[in-house]
This record gives sequence, C-alpha cells and structure tokens, in this order.
Amino acid sequence: MGSNVRLASRFSRDLERIEISVWNEFYKYADGETARSCGVDPDHGKMLSILIASKLDVLAMNRVIGLGLGEPATNEKIEDIISRYKKAGVRRFFVQLHPLAQPESLAEMLTEHGFSHYNNWVKLYREIDAPLPEPASLEIKQIGPDEGQAFAEIVATSFDWPDTIRPMIASAVGKPGWYFYLAYDGGVPIATGANYIDGRYCWIDFAATLAEHRGKGAQTALAVRRIEDAKKLNCKWLVAETAEQTAEKDAPSYRNMLRLGFKMAYRRPNYIMKF
Repeated sequence: MGSNVRLASRFSRDLERIEISVWNEFYKYADGETARSCGVDPDHGKMLSILIASKLDVLAMNRVIGLGLGEPATNEKIEDIISRYKKAGVRRFFVQLHPLAQPESLAEMLTEHGFSHYNNWVKLYREIDAPLPEPASLEIKQIGPDEGQAFAEIVATSFDWPDTIRPMIASAVGKPGWYFYLAYDGGVPIATGANYIDGRYCWIDFAATLAEHRGKGAQTALAVRRIEDAKKLNCKWLVAETAEQTAEKDAPSYRNMLRLGFKMAYRRPNYIMKF
C-alpha cells in the first residue's frame, strides 16, 4: 500500500510539473511588443509558476501553479505573490492548489489573506496506448508559424478572449517542444489543438472550436491525430486540464476528454483574489 501511495504521489507531482513547464515555455516566447501589449511579467520556477499577463483580464493567463509543492508555502510567500500581481495592475488572479500542497492549512491561509474559492479545475491523464475513437472525416494539419495567426484567432474567438491575446498565442507556434494543429472543413479552419512534449509526457491544450462549427467532431479528430503523433515521439502519458463538470456549470471539454479515454487524476480548487 505504501509503495502505491508513493507512486501516486510522484505521478501527481509529475503531472503538475509538466503543466508548470508548459506555461513557463509558453510565456518565454512572448517578448518585445507582444510582452508589452499583454503585460507579460511571469516568475518561473521548477515547481512554482507565477503567470502574469496584466493587460489581459483572463484568469487562465493570470494564475499561480504549484504553490506549496516544491516547499511549504508561507504567509510571507503569499503576501509576496499578492504584491506582485497588485503592482503589475492585474484585476484578478487565482491560485490553483494541488492536493499535496503544503502546509495542509494552505487553503485556510489563502482565505485569511483575502482569497475566496472560485471554482475547481481537474487534471486529466491517459495512457498513450488506450483505444481511440473513430475520428470525423475532417482534414487535420500540423501548422507552422505562417498559420499562427489563424490558430490564435480561433482560440481567442472560441474562448471569448480579447484580441490582444492573439500575438501571445501565435508566438509559440513553431517553437521547440510545441506542436500546433488546425482542423479544416471544406478548406476552412474551424478548430485548434496543441501538444507540448516533455519526455514521456504529452500535454494537450488549446482545444477550441468556432461556435458555428461545433458538433462536427473536430476535437475528436484533432485529439486522435495528436495522440498518434505523440505516440510516434515515444510519449507514454497524455495530460490535460479542464474545468470541472458540475450540476451548476456545464463543461463540454471535460466530457470530451472522458470520451477520449482520459481519467481524472485530481481536482484543483481555484482561490481567487480581486483588486
């Protein structure tokens, strides 16, 4: 039993480490005018990532990942994080808590500093060799920098993100470790997806479909292609995150992932701070 617990602990930490690596790399490529227009000012670490994009009121781009994992969080560290976001001019951000974050009272510590529980995201995983569904007959194409703007436009439009985020998304297309894809219907790009490869892990992200083209199976087709490509690169595990499905809030991405054979590794509560 003890061995299984240690293995589960190490695996869940690996899943969090992969996410930190993904977003550290993503923010690294936003430089120059893109960084200025988005207010990019991240703080990167191996087991802690403080993501700041102060000109974008997008929580996914203003969040803390890994607090309390590399070392126990302290009141001083929480105060420092709050100060960083406040000085940057961020309107709101959240801290995502891993189940193994220390100390065990970290959620209460955040509440005492003015945070409140916002919602939960879930971390999902899938073995690379698990069976795949039959994809829709759509054209799936791995893209390079020339199609980066088209990719970014679909993502921003689908998630209702501000147009100013588009250069930040496009800046990662073609960079080492990243693999970006578009789905086409009749030659028209309608959906997006991306992989980030880190050793035996493949991070799945940027799954977006234009509203008028949903229901055509684009995300399934994109996922099948990306999983097949990840397998060719000797990945063993696929990792993703999405909002939690609840009675109050529908989460189509979560349901899509389950249909693709993903399983929930753990739930992460998000604690929000507003200024």
